[in-house]
Amino acid sequence: MKRSILITIAAALVFMALVVAVGPIPVLIGIIGITVVVAVLRFPLAGVYALIVLLPLNALISQVAPGAIGTAYGVLKDAVIGLLLIAALVNRRFNRAPTSIAVLVGLLVLLPLISGAFSPSLEQGLYGWRNDYEPLLLLVLVPAFVEGRHVRRMMGAVIVMAQVSSIIAIATWSRGVQWLLDIGRLPVPAGERFPTSLFSSGSLSPRAFSPYVAPNEMAAALLISLAVVWCAPGLRPSRRLALTVLPAVAILLSESRSGLFGGVILAAVLIARSLRKSSQLLSAGFLAVAGVATVAAAVLYIGGALEEETDTSFGGHAASLQEGLQQLVLHPLGMGLGVVGPRALQFETNYHVESFWLLIALESGPLVLVLFLVLLGTLAARATRSRTSAGFLAAAALSATVVSQIVLPTLQESPVSFLLWIVVGLAVVAQAQEKDDTPATEPLPGLARRRRAPRITTAVARS
Repeated sequence: MKRSILITIAAALVFMALVVAVGPIPVLIGIIGITVVVAVLRFPLAGVYALIVLLPLNALISQVAPGAIGTAYGVLKDAVIGLLLIAALVNRRFNRAPTSIAVLVGLLVLLPLISGAFSPSLEQGLYGWRNDYEPLLLLVLVPAFVEGRHVRRMMGAVIVMAQVSSIIAIATWSRGVQWLLDIGRLPVPAGERFPTSLFSSGSLSPRAFSPYVAPNEMAAALLISLAVVWCAPGLRPSRRLALTVLPAVAILLSESRSGLFGGVILAAVLIARSLRKSSQLLSAGFLAVAGVATVAAAVLYIGGALEEETDTSFGGHAASLQEGLQQLVLHPLGMGLGVVGPRALQFETNYHVESFWLLIALESGPLVLVLFLVLLGTLAARATRSRTSAGFLAAAALSATVVSQIVLPTLQESPVSFLLWIVVGLAVVAQAQEKDDTPATEPLPGLARRRRAPRITTAVARS
């Protein structure tokens, strides 16, 4: 007892000394950091839940909280994914992910490091790798720790955070320009760009975007969440409709064209899935419509068919994509990690492009883009063969964001990319659970023995 009292007193004295020496906020951050390290290494599932709950608020906390707290909150997601990586290495759980996905993720994580040789600095190169390729690790880390019985609860956490995000989006949109003053996005400091992406052409009222950094990013994240709503097992249609209302309203208030395109494609893919049992022809028809819509949207943007005189936003996107394609020819080995995309604007050497696909091709070379597209195709093919709605979730989430990926750099924003790969990782776990539930000794088609019809005795027949 005396020893415990002495240890407690000593700990209290050390704590008070640290508070006096470095201040209460750094000490608080240190305590939180130690707690996170212990919790994630001991309970890796807590790390996945933490990402689901904390990431949607990342941009809002970074804008509202004091500098040290905002910075620590932003670094928290990287700390969690690093701790999950350590836990997976220590516990040897990397073999739980499908081999094809694990190999593609490994290549996509390691090959871009070669283009880091063209980065102006090590800091910029690591920053670019962190934004564009680090989130892909979740495709391996989620299956490493999540079991089939956890999938439904994690989907529930995604749905809850989507409702919270939608409420924040609607409430902040109702404040109009005042909200931009509250969080410090206005007035614009000298030398910085006015946030034109927060306004539609000719409008004085900002688009809905909080708690995310911008409207298109919010729309992409909420579309991923809607895919979860409609693929989560065990929900009645009435509940799915009720859970769709707030995210749908928030997407409409964001005025995101890529969000509206994604919503239409998501609806077509889900309808095709529901029709598959009754009519393969109708199902294929809906999937064809979704594919044509995706290709048409991309061609209109990239080809510049929507002229700048009609809409400056559309014209700007088309011009950026056309210039990006020209630069891709000039830089076949990539410009360097951290050089391309909106996240590179804080560095002196930067290049902006309106497409995540072009972004990774310009940054790391066309081979990395090809591997990324192969990964998307592999994930979609596995999902379409799935027998359950949870397993199909990967195809739904990817289809909802594919237009955004083609015409916008939204996946460079970590709350969007982390959410997408967590959700797809949950679908991979659900697909593995389907295999585990399949009987090992199933008779081959056509080889099952027919049961002999029972003989009807004469007495029974006469009766």
